[in-house]
Amino acid sequence: EYEKLVVQNLTDELVETFLSWGTDGNIDYRAPPRISLTTNRRAKIRGVVQSLRVCGKLSGAGVAYQKKLCELISVTVRAIVTECVADSAKNTAGGSGSAADGGTGSSGPPAKGTMAGVASMSLDQFFDCINMLFEQVLGLLWGAFAVNKFCIDEGFILDDNHAQKNNSTSSPEKPQGGSSGGERSSSQHTPSATAAALAAAADLSEKSVSELLRLRREAHSLVSFDGMRHLWDSSLTFTHQLEKFSGRKAYGLRSTLLAQAKSFVERKHEANMSALVAALDSERWVQCSVSAERQAALTRLCSGRAAFSSRKTMGTDTIANQGPSTGSGREKMTDADVEGVRYKVVWSCLLLLEMVMDDVACAAHFQTLATNVVGKVAELLRLFNTRSTHLVLGAGAIHSAARLKSINAKHLAIVTQCIAIVLAILPHVRAALMAQLPAKQHALLYDLDKIKADYKEHSEKILSKLVSIIGGIVEHSLAPRIENTDFDSRASKVSSSDDSDVAVDCCQFLDNVVTNTKKMHQVLLVMLPAELLRDVFSRIFAYLDHKVPSLFKMASTSEQKFSMPSTDDGKLQMIK
Repeated sequence: EYEKLVVQNLTDELVETFLSWGTDGNIDYRAPPRISLTTNRRAKIRGVVQSLRVCGKLSGAGVAYQKKLCELISVTVRAIVTECVADSAKNTAGGSGSAADGGTGSSGPPAKGTMAGVASMSLDQFFDCINMLFEQVLGLLWGAFAVNKFCIDEGFILDDNHAQKNNSTSSPEKPQGGSSGGERSSSQHTPSATAAALAAAADLSEKSVSELLRLRREAHSLVSFDGMRHLWDSSLTFTHQLEKFSGRKAYGLRSTLLAQAKSFVERKHEANMSALVAALDSERWVQCSVSAERQAALTRLCSGRAAFSSRKTMGTDTIANQGPSTGSGREKMTDADVEGVRYKVVWSCLLLLEMVMDDVACAAHFQTLATNVVGKVAELLRLFNTRSTHLVLGAGAIHSAARLKSINAKHLAIVTQCIAIVLAILPHVRAALMAQLPAKQHALLYDLDKIKADYKEHSEKILSKLVSIIGGIVEHSLAPRIENTDFDSRASKVSSSDDSDVAVDCCQFLDNVVTNTKKMHQVLLVMLPAELLRDVFSRIFAYLDHKVPSLFKMASTSEQKFSMPSTDDGKLQMIK
């Protein structure tokens, strides 16, 4: 009976010494654990271990240490979570309802009130909770790691069977640092109780944190990008430290964290698609001013720093800017600048660019989800292209929420600018995503190449539509005015007049063709860059060069009162 009491006291003393390791001062769990002890304390621990070895109770001490360590971690987790839930309840409900959260001393599963309280915490409150939890748990694991290292260095194996083998091959009277090479080698290959305790504690910590995150699965899918990034970074830092102490991968915690990040990306993409559809349906296709913050984000993307986003997360702040961003005066309009080229953009295009840059930042921060993000970017780009095609080229904006009266050349021109800026940033988006993908998955980016071709095809259709606008005016509105035009008569008037300043009426048809072409040029001059403007009007002039003579020929062979000039002066008058 006396021996049991002595063994119990020695076991409690050893367990208490191990559990209090590192609690005598501030510790940095990121630093290597210190095992330097005073000579007296080292001798005392050695004496307790030797006494337990003599009594054959080393295994029992190891089991007791593991049990106490796990209990301490369980109680610490429950106490911190319950206290944080109670504080959250006081802040949100004036302190009522905190009694339902259960006591702090139990090591069983969390009470239902506590589970609901964790899910209903605000994000800041949850961050305070897990930061406190991570600090306390890592402190305990740091101590357990230091204890295990100390025991290995001292040659302590809290196992009676191993101790008996050592007694048969080596003397117990070895000096302080005199563990034999054989004993050290054996201790490194024999699973020790301290190592088992450390592994069990790390496993319990991993499960506890994983469960805590799972309770907030829905809440975390609705947070902002900055909030999710903070959660990811702090949890991943904890995971790395946990793996460092335990010597194995925390697959359970990593999978939980990855699942929450994936859920966040999916929910965010759904919200983006809905917001982009709403913005396109209400789009009036007028220029939107680009703020300095958005311009800075574009510059970061084009300079290869897409991951370093300091822009506020897209949400109510950007939606609120939709009204003020479109001004009535030209001086209020600010163009977007991409590598020195300026583009006029509409609100929905600006929203698309923000969403794409957000997704690129997600791929850079959550690299394991980069493959998912590539598909999300492609879906956003396709949606904008197909929807804008329907609304402008297909005249769907007349029946959409915008209720435009008509689709004119100005609307078409602004769409070409939006397409041009998307094509300008697409190589940078592709490069940013490629940097996050392993080489064997670069084929996923082929989808972006197909989208680039679709955008170019869309731009080509718009340019053709601008030509067809002039064509429609010439063929349907102006062609009937060819009737009653007599170029021979006009030539005779000019030749019979001695005064060269006598005004001769121009052909009404040709005069109106010139007038409408000038009006088109005035509109597009403001909206399109010089190179694209030349492209459009080279097509228009090519069309007119072919169509105007053919209309004269058709009029001369039809029932209209028009005949081709027969005199040389009349022919000359026709081509002036």
